[in-house]
Amino acid sequence: MTTPVTTATSANAAQAAGAAGHGARTSATRLTSQLETPQLFIKLFMTELQHQDPTNPATPASIAQQTAELSQMEASMSLTTAIKSQERYAEDAAATGLIGKSVTATVTGATVSGKVTDILLASSGTPVLKVGQTTVPLSAVSSVGT
Repeated sequence: MTTPVTTATSANAAQAAGAAGHGARTSATRLTSQLETPQLFIKLFMTELQHQDPTNPATPASIAQQTAELSQMEASMSLTTAIKSQERYAEDAAATGLIGKSVTATVTGATVSGKVTDILLASSGTPVLKVGQTTVPLSAVSSVGT
């Protein structure tokens, strides 16, 4: 008796299909973005059909279910990307709004107070405030004054 093809198996097949045509995929996010192309979806589908058990073939209902799951996964990844983009925008706007204002923050156990003179981007892309000679992560700010 064989087990039915699952979404995880489909993801593995997609990775194998993608590796055949585009080099090995190293992250789930990169794989998901590649699934948006019709050619890769067809490769995934063909790979799955080639590896199914001939005595227990996939039913049209299971294929439709897997297609729906794939679409849901793509929609979820798109939504996650959009939310992260909005969070980044909100952080940037909040940091920019603090230029010229007095802030108090705790950085590595020490309290730092002063006017925000500049905004820099950390290597992670998150904004950090320049307070005097100290860089302060936005998340470390405990109070804001005028």
